[in-house]
Amino acid sequence: MSDRMLELAERRAALLVRAAVQRREIAREVDAVESRLRSVDRWVAVGRGVIHHPAVIAAGLVALVVLGRTRALRLIGQVVLLAGGVRGLLRSASKVL
Repeated sequence: MSDRMLELAERRAALLVRAAVQRREIAREVDAVESRLRSVDRWVAVGRGVIHHPAVIAAGLVALVVLGRTRALRLIGQVVLLAGGVRGLLRSASKVL
């Protein structure tokens, strides 16, 4: 085998090893992302189940009647602000992790 062919064979072998290492690294990254998304999917499913549950809707209507429109709207505003704050904290935490 000529020197050029030997050099090309060595280069090919090195590239194959490099590609295998990169594939393993990418697979690890994808696994990490998938695990995070599985937990998000679980929470979304729980949220959808709670929101679509008739008891939650009935409790909301009862709270509206008992608290009155003004206090109920104030409470809803506070919940929205709290949810936004929690969402921001979770976003910040996910960047750190």
